[in-house]
Amino acid sequence: MEMKRLGALAATAALALAACNTASSPSPSSAGAPTAAATEAASAAASAGASPTEAALAPDPAEAVIPNVEQGAEIHFWTFYLSPTFDDYIKTTINRFEATYPGVKVDWEDHQATFQDDLKAAFAAGTAPDVINLSVSEGWVSDYASKGLLLGLNDKVPQAVQQTYFPGLWNEQLVNGQNYQFPWYQGINVDLINKQIFQTAGVDPSTFPKQLSGVPALCQTLLTAAKTPCDIRLTVNDILSQMVYEGNVKILTADGTKFAFNGPEAVAWVQMYKDMVKAGTVDTDVLTTTDDRVGLLSFSAGQAPFYATGLNLIRDVKANNSQLYSNLAVAPTPVGASGVVGKGLMSISVKADTKYPNASMALAQFFTNARSMTAFAKIVAIYPSTIASYDDPFFSSSSPLIEDSARATAKDVISHYADIVPSLPAGVDKGQVNDIVLKAVESAIIPDGSGNTVDIQTALNQAVAAANALIK
Repeated sequence: MEMKRLGALAATAALALAACNTASSPSPSSAGAPTAAATEAASAAASAGASPTEAALAPDPAEAVIPNVEQGAEIHFWTFYLSPTFDDYIKTTINRFEATYPGVKVDWEDHQATFQDDLKAAFAAGTAPDVINLSVSEGWVSDYASKGLLLGLNDKVPQAVQQTYFPGLWNEQLVNGQNYQFPWYQGINVDLINKQIFQTAGVDPSTFPKQLSGVPALCQTLLTAAKTPCDIRLTVNDILSQMVYEGNVKILTADGTKFAFNGPEAVAWVQMYKDMVKAGTVDTDVLTTTDDRVGLLSFSAGQAPFYATGLNLIRDVKANNSQLYSNLAVAPTPVGASGVVGKGLMSISVKADTKYPNASMALAQFFTNARSMTAFAKIVAIYPSTIASYDDPFFSSSSPLIEDSARATAKDVISHYADIVPSLPAGVDKGQVNDIVLKAVESAIIPDGSGNTVDIQTALNQAVAAANALIK
């Protein structure tokens, strides 16, 4: 990056941390400058156009739907990037849960930038939380489930409860046909557009590509006319998933027993990114970063023409750069060759060896039930996984805020989310496979110190061989 670009990013990062301690892109974010105090978090929700009392629901015995909850259970619950902004919501929901299941106590912790490191260390030490907020979009559920660390839910959660969620969301991140997560809050995938940069390039934001195949040409135009590269980030924690959605890549053989992500579709998908890197139309600092905040901060600093994220994170832009917020456009994220718009965002899972499986499932289900998620959606622009939530008049109401622009159509979008990535062969560590594939892709698209890249077909062939060697 140029020095002025780095300086702008540093300033924006400092402002973000000091003003609002905002979430990374898989997490929601409310407007304002919240503090740790619950009352001020409620005030931030109010400033975003929501009622701060929405989360303070009265206990209802009808919410107790998980049987045989262990009396005297003390459950440890970790969330990802939700404090302090949503302290009021989390705490009042826990209070309602404890009133609904008397005798059960919940100990809540929120972990942020070090979440994965903290969780892996806790699993290694035998101190992992009973209930865990995991990212579906980053592939964390299937990663931990494939290691035997999460509790399978298909035969433990009553069918009537399973059916309260959209089927495509309940059946996400399956490992050997088993579900390991309660679907939590969802986002609407969009590209945030800096209208000023588009105007400089002579591009009408309304012509933003509907298909991924149109993005490279757009980025070439933006670089040529506005001297600005595109900020696009690969899903580095779940690269196979991105290959499937964007490139319609068949990652396994027809019988599902071997890896096969080296076919022509895979080559074409990698070639698209390789060509963009070679042309200089994409910022490589963002392309393969493990920190998804880098691209968002770049966009918030006014240094990127567009960025793919969730509508909920428009409020981060509003908090960090009000001038840019007033100059935003939004376009649906382009659809890849698979034709499927996307999969879910966040979930809640239970660790496999919890001492209190029923109480833990009860907490995970409680936070993801229709009542809890509707209340959450009234605080920040997230969307429920439960079908009944959309019966609330809130989802047919209008709002002048751009971040709420998808409210009326959210049900149709969310109901069609589906995980189209096949389960990996039994016993294979998904994390190891991801590392193999990511290194192969990076070697093919990012020049080394001598300016050379590996032939795409060669890189993928070697990666397939290495991945197949993991199958026992």
